[in-house]
Amino acid sequence: MTMKSDFNLFDVFAMFDIDNRGWCSINDLREGLSAIGVYPTSEELELFMTRYDKNGDRMLRFNELCDAFTAHDPYYANMLNKRSSNNRMKTYRRDDCFYPETNIELRNLW
Repeated sequence: MTMKSDFNLFDVFAMFDIDNRGWCSINDLREGLSAIGVYPTSEELELFMTRYDKNGDRMLRFNELCDAFTAHDPYYANMLNKRSSNNRMKTYRRDDCFYPETNIELRNLW
């Protein structure tokens, strides 16, 4: 995903944190993924939450969710971390901030 020039961590997080609370729950993950046509099982969502929720509060903060999408290679991680949001205004769909090809790859990650 890092190689997609329109992909950024701010817009990914905004797909799940639509109320701008600064965190997202399992229900937020389920709703955000459903909105882009991905329907994970409850077990898959639990595994995702367990893996990335570092402090165990059952709420993914921005930095915790970013760990799921950031490359392990420092060069690519730095490239992704420098990108700002593409979202200039409220969109009709949660993934409208990405190009169609990026949307497909994002869905395929799940």
